[in-house]
Order: sequence, then C-alpha cells, then structure tokens
Amino acid sequence: MRICFTRLSNDHVPHPPLPGQQRQQHEMKMPFSQWELLDHDQLNMMLDVPVDQVQLQFKDILDFKNHQTCVKDAALLDYFVNGFCWAREMNFTCQQISCIMALLQHLLYNIKNNQTSFADDFKVFTEIMNVSSPSAETDTSGLFNADQIRSITRYVRISVFQHYRLYEWLFSQQRQKQLFTTEKCIEVVNPVDFVCPLEEGMSADVFFQHVAPPCVQTPEQCIQDCHEQNGEEVEREEGEEEDRTGFSVEDVREMLEETTREMLAQLQADFTEKLRAHEETYTSRLERLQKV
Repeated sequence: MRICFTRLSNDHVPHPPLPGQQRQQHEMKMPFSQWELLDHDQLNMMLDVPVDQVQLQFKDILDFKNHQTCVKDAALLDYFVNGFCWAREMNFTCQQISCIMALLQHLLYNIKNNQTSFADDFKVFTEIMNVSSPSAETDTSGLFNADQIRSITRYVRISVFQHYRLYEWLFSQQRQKQLFTTEKCIEVVNPVDFVCPLEEGMSADVFFQHVAPPCVQTPEQCIQDCHEQNGEEVEREEGEEEDRTGFSVEDVREMLEETTREMLAQLQADFTEKLRAHEETYTSRLERLQKV
C-alpha cells in the first residue's frame, strides 16, 4: 500500500466525543459515528465510480487543493482514497463504509489534535471494534461480523499503526522550505592586459590572415558588384558577336582557299621529296648491280 503525507485541516477531523450521558446514549444507538462528510446516498453513488473519479471527489470534499504540489495533501488524500477503495472491494454496505471512513479519520484526529500515543490510540480502536462486534451477552448483532472485524484490524494495522511514528512526525514537525540555487563562476579574459601585436612587425600575409578583420560587404556593395560583373559579361559577349559579324562570305571563302593552297603546297613538296629519295635509292642499287 502506498503511504504519503499531507495536510489534515481541523475541518476534516470528526468532532470530539460527546460528554457524559449523551455519549452513552449515542454509543447505545450507534456503536461508532458515521462519516459526516458523505451521506449514504453519496456513498452509494460512488460504489461504481472509477478510482480517478473517487480521488477527484475526495479532493473537493476534503479540500486538498494542493495535492499535486504539497506532499502532505497528496498523502492524506491517498490515505482516505485507499481506505474507501478497500472497503468497497470488501463489499461492505454504505453504513459500514461510512463507519470505516469515520474510524480512519478519528485515528488521525487523535494523532493530530490529542497527540495520542500509540498504545492509547490502539486501545481506542480496540474498544470501537468491541462495541461494533456482535455480542452474545446482550444478544445484539453488531455492525460487523467477526471476519469483517479481523479484516478491518489487518487493514488498520498496515495503514495506520504500522506507520504511526510517521504520522506523529507528519502532524508535529514543521516542514522546512529549502531553496536550491546554482552558482557558476566564469573567468573572462581581460582585453586590457594583453596588448595587440604591432602591424609593422609582421608580413602582409600573416596580417591579413590572422589579424585583419574580415571584409564584410554591405548589401549595396553586393548588388553593385553583381551589376558590374553582369555588365562585363554582356560587353564581352557583344564584342565576340561584333568580331563574328565583321567577316563576309567572300572573306571566309578566300581565307579557306588560301589555307587549302598552303596545305596542298606543303603536301606536294613533301611528296616530291619522298619520291626523290626513293629514286636515288633505287638508282644506287641498279648501279651496284651493273658493276657486278
């Protein structure tokens, strides 16, 4: 079972016992007071409600509005929700569930307001169970039978008495608020203590590579450079077109004829030279044969 700790206001605890004769008459009519925060009709409607809806309704009934941020509110809300869900799973009647919820609230009331010790609070619980159990002497049936009383005793033992010291600490100690902060120390280099190197003592390449700030062009300069580049490209294309349009068909034909004549003359000279070399070779061979 999950145990947490939250706040329990004075409005959420049952009223102190009735004094004298009124208390005796009250105990004769009802072994233990019913839970005043919910009547039987409301409890009957919550028997089929999911646990999440039960928690939401108990949050409004017990006024635990800070249960998501306050550990104490969340714990006590869980305490009552678990008690109701356990009683519902045990198939108790609405009257029995109301009595169990009042019992759980009464035990916390003794811890919070009366500073009751473990022994005294356990004695009160025992007396309540004895009054609620069937009695053979008075021939009364009682609100719970023997098996139900044993189940209630086991549940109260693991939910309340097993963590009694924690509940005492919960209602007696003030919660201390701790502020958590994080401090960081960052050392920054002081530019005044370090003198910049002299520009005269280094080469231009080192200066422009490591010292000189980068040249950042403004949007106007970028637009102007783009226009200049586009203008130069247009002028170059126009000049090439003018060079191509300056020759006519006749000029091209004459140039081709002149180039062809030069190529043919060179080929003819090479061919003539090769024929002369072959002729001299064959002539020398014939002369050697005639001499033989």
